[in-house]
Amino acid sequence: MKKFLLKRTGYFMIMSALTACNGVETTQPKQVDIINAVFAGGHVITDEEYQVMAKTESYLIKSYVEEGVQVDAGMPLFQLANEVQSQNLFNAEVTYQDALRKADKNSPEQIQLKLQVDQSRLQLELDEKNYRRYRNLLASKAVSQLDFEQMKLQYDNSIRNVEAKEKALEDLINSLELDVKNAKSQWIIQQEKNDDYFLFSSIEGKVLKVYKRQGELVRPGETVAVIGGGRKLAKLFVSEEDIHDIKLNQLVILNLNTQKDKTYNGTISKIYPSFDEVEQSFILETVFIEKPDLLYHNTQLQANIIIGEQKNALVIPSEFLSKEDSVMLKNGTQKFVQVGIRNDQWVEIIDGVDQTDVLQKPGLL
Repeated sequence: MKKFLLKRTGYFMIMSALTACNGVETTQPKQVDIINAVFAGGHVITDEEYQVMAKTESYLIKSYVEEGVQVDAGMPLFQLANEVQSQNLFNAEVTYQDALRKADKNSPEQIQLKLQVDQSRLQLELDEKNYRRYRNLLASKAVSQLDFEQMKLQYDNSIRNVEAKEKALEDLINSLELDVKNAKSQWIIQQEKNDDYFLFSSIEGKVLKVYKRQGELVRPGETVAVIGGGRKLAKLFVSEEDIHDIKLNQLVILNLNTQKDKTYNGTISKIYPSFDEVEQSFILETVFIEKPDLLYHNTQLQANIIIGEQKNALVIPSEFLSKEDSVMLKNGTQKFVQVGIRNDQWVEIIDGVDQTDVLQKPGLL
């Protein structure tokens, strides 16, 4: 809805405040500076708004904050009951620590197998010496071919035994290291699941609303609280017929329901590109040029978006204009006029009368 405003001594004033009437039946056109504006309703929002949502189902057992409290990013807000998950986390940590212990090079499991490797290597050294000795004795016919082959077989078995023990040790180390990785992965998973029972703030801001109280059931995806951060903005709703007049950085005159006797200046900072089906309006965001000392979230407001300005415009009260865009002079003469901007209270007269004319309310012409 368009309206126009009076510009008086450096501030804006709704034209209904104009005193132009001479009594209640007659008036004279007045020359003033007018502002063409689009009216919009709206409310106060925050630049950043974060909904604290639960990832798991449980009961709320602890609230660390309440409405109006300032919070930092990463600050704990709520805790959900997690007895079963705490036990799962404890078990996963025990398994991880046990895997770390077994993977240590000084663990009993590794030491036992390393001793077997060392024993097999010592046996191999002994069998190798005997093998070489028997080989020399065979050359001098001091031992039989059968004795030599038996010693060679024992030597070969020692070689294979060392290789098997070394391979077993290598496989044990690899298996224990894999156990550590798997146990750590499970521990991390249980930690993350456990973290789901603690709700934190992702932004710095103020707690605007808490929806759940201690003892209440919280389901996955359910909003527990809303955090607002960043600048305070005015969210405005503009009709389809007016959106083509709206541009970024246009001046906006804002009147808060909490301070009806005062106005604040702002500028259009964002124009949403799509029509909002729920609000049946186009949505704008406005930055406050002069910020009120106390600004409550969701405060309702009215706004006049300035889309044009005209100097020394001639205006009359709308009740002195007939439906045929004519006026009646004081002497009873009907005179057709060309009108410009109009609203329910005031009409701009472009041509037809001037400031010297005295008008009366029209009757049946």
